[in-house]
Amino acid sequence: MSKIIVDTNVLVALLDSKDVHHQHAVRLARRLEKERKYILLMDCILVELYSVIARRSRERGYDFSLIFPQIMEIEEMYDVIMAYDYRTRLHTKVLNLILLSGGALNYHDALITLVMKRKRIKKIATFDKDFATIEWVSIED
Repeated sequence: MSKIIVDTNVLVALLDSKDVHHQHAVRLARRLEKERKYILLMDCILVELYSVIARRSRERGYDFSLIFPQIMEIEEMYDVIMAYDYRTRLHTKVLNLILLSGGALNYHDALITLVMKRKRIKKIATFDKDFATIEWVSIED
């Protein structure tokens, strides 16, 4: 079974039916399930997910308390890699990768890619094309 990280933007699009990528995210999720991919999340992805959905609920006028249980269900359904546990050891490499990408990668994305490398996970489900600049990462979209 092939391992794959699911990025924040895919999860947000799945939960927010008004997201421009919602239908794409639904098709992607179905395909990953059909192909029996071993889906993994990272703690930093979950932190972003809670933050983005909370902000969107205010901006778009929907009730965060209705979506909150769905996020918790996602969190319980999949194994979560504790990327923040690697942050201290990888901090300098994260910064170097941000610089190397010309700022295309933010801190979380650089941390995600470096933890993926450590864990020998090659694929990420994402709509963020900046991950394509990383030689050890393959994008599923």
